[in-house]
Amino acid sequence: MGTCTALLSGLHRRRLGPIRILPMLALAAAAHAEEPYQLPGLTVTDEAEDKVFFKVDPGETNITAPDAATLLKRVPGANVNRNGPLSGITQYRGMFGTRMNVSVDGTYIGSGGPNWMDPPLHYAPAVLLDSLKLQRGIPSVSVGNETIGGYVAAQSKTGEFTDSDDVAFQGRAVASAHSVDEGYSVGGLMGLANKRHRVHVGASRDKGDDYDFGSGTVKASEYERNVFDAGYGFRHDVHQVGLGVRRNETDDTGTPALPMDIDYFNTSMGRIAYDTAWRDVQIRTKLYASDVNHRMTNFHLRPAPPDPARWRFSDAESDTFGYDLKALTPVWRGQLGVGVDGHSADHDADIFNPNNPAFFVNNFRRVERDVDGMFAEWNGRLAAKWGSEIGLRYTRVESDAGDVDGTPAQMMMGPRTLRDRFNASDRNKTDNNIDWVAKVFYDLRPDMRVELGAARKTRSPAYQERYLWLPLQATAGLADGKNYVGDVNLDPEVSHQVELGLDWRTSGFYLAPRVFYRDVDDYIQGTPSTDPVVIMISTTNGDPNPLQFSNVDAEIYGADVELGAHLPWHLRVDGILSYVRGKRDDINDNLYRIAPPNATLGLTYERPRWSVTAEGVFYAKQDNVSETNEEEETDSYELLNLFGNYALKESGPVRANLSAGVDNVFDNTYTNHLAGINRVRDSDVTVGEKLPGHGRNFFARVSVDW
Repeated sequence: MGTCTALLSGLHRRRLGPIRILPMLALAAAAHAEEPYQLPGLTVTDEAEDKVFFKVDPGETNITAPDAATLLKRVPGANVNRNGPLSGITQYRGMFGTRMNVSVDGTYIGSGGPNWMDPPLHYAPAVLLDSLKLQRGIPSVSVGNETIGGYVAAQSKTGEFTDSDDVAFQGRAVASAHSVDEGYSVGGLMGLANKRHRVHVGASRDKGDDYDFGSGTVKASEYERNVFDAGYGFRHDVHQVGLGVRRNETDDTGTPALPMDIDYFNTSMGRIAYDTAWRDVQIRTKLYASDVNHRMTNFHLRPAPPDPARWRFSDAESDTFGYDLKALTPVWRGQLGVGVDGHSADHDADIFNPNNPAFFVNNFRRVERDVDGMFAEWNGRLAAKWGSEIGLRYTRVESDAGDVDGTPAQMMMGPRTLRDRFNASDRNKTDNNIDWVAKVFYDLRPDMRVELGAARKTRSPAYQERYLWLPLQATAGLADGKNYVGDVNLDPEVSHQVELGLDWRTSGFYLAPRVFYRDVDDYIQGTPSTDPVVIMISTTNGDPNPLQFSNVDAEIYGADVELGAHLPWHLRVDGILSYVRGKRDDINDNLYRIAPPNATLGLTYERPRWSVTAEGVFYAKQDNVSETNEEEETDSYELLNLFGNYALKESGPVRANLSAGVDNVFDNTYTNHLAGINRVRDSDVTVGEKLPGHGRNFFARVSVDW
């Protein structure tokens, strides 16, 4: 289905209830408003003064990896679960995957792969990215539904309106290359714009081979992705319309931490946005859709299984339709925002054997997950030195799944028992979730602020956690090598959290530490299955200790710091430090895949047009591992990176910049704890061992803006 068809068909979904109709009605009403009022700068924003977003500019780092998720390593408390070169899953303060609300150009994209080979940032190539933002600390209720783990926003580069009737030619071109995988990334956009119209077209290409580490090569870690993008915008008075379409084509790309690799992702995305104002009310509306077609295999990039009966490929599809309506108006000493938002996602995934046309497994069939929310939030000043944010959100999550079947269930009693049990179960589930956020800010002095926050955050089970009926590894990218089954009766997760932070910034110094604690009821975690049928089938498939998604209790706490200072002799130091601890409350065990304590510190010598940086990356050992997941401990490591930046042309209509450097200068062999375990035979990494990090990597990047 094409982008436009997907967007239009979303308007006719079966569950288009009152909440979903509201944005369409508001869009029509606002378009016919009789009394237009000018918006300041014709820009509508819901990021009030007291909201703290940590923004990473891709052009200002030494990171040239094609996966935008890697940029999160520049954010205190954030990290990446790496399953493949284009399959980085965001992690923030110990929460990752479906617990994170990640938007790309303001839209939700339903992953097409049941094992999250295409997490949201897969659709935000680094060379097309304008910025990556994470709301530090407790996410506001206004940024979206199900933000129990955090909120990340990727924004692509687009054309920009000008202040003149004359048409201006705009554009950006970026090219980078890196030695560790003999890879390269190229991309850019060009467009025309004046004060009323803007139009752009863009494209990018990322390609690389298997990556090297200190003593070998990781097989099935190559990648190839092509992205095409186009957009148009129009503004007049208080009215502004934006249209955008994007096509993502990912071809042969390895995911060595997962049981299969990417054959292809063919994904179409579209979005329509309309902003306006009526009296002193700012209004933002948005509709969007995506359509994902995906195939994965266990034989075309990695060595095929010796037994032809175990060859597999899987076809998966995902369709998403979403909407967003916000209204903002001054109230008392601040701003009141109210809105409705949500999305619907449909998923199908089937497994086949190319050597046996009669073999099939309905992994997920006609799965629906509909999320609808409404919120109210006030940001403002309680007094001269006191600020506050108060927010309340209601979210309704409805999910359902169709009947399943498979050749094993038609031939063997065990799979037949699981199939019939699943098909007879009540799979139509509805959760009514309540989130609230309360923050207070106090200005100790003009350059120093203290923040105290508390919140209740919720998340309903992902479709894999509810509807995985046969013990398999379709787990949204957990990459622990374990077989799982779902539980249709899972309860939503409920997190109660508190946070205390300081933000101290002067002209020559900044320090922003934060401490946090969260208690999570009904945390969804795999626990040992006690079902003899599940154990029997899983044992046949190589895992005698399968897990079942279950509700447990957990706590997560820690601290993270952002700091930096200008020093004499044109020197500057910058750094981040992060510590998080995740534990089960019901038994003596730790949560799975939690980043160990880590720090990144850089010393920069800076002159007007150029700079050089020596950067140290430090990770402690991680011995607080999950016994339930049979998680391995990892050792500490230190890396040295060297890089420089030179402004070839820093002013005028054309600006150009060159950066180059070397990561892992000493070619250390190390293991990032958040990497998965190797699943590929005949690699330089033993099957079942943690995947090592990249070896020495020489890189260069050039960018030109006009």
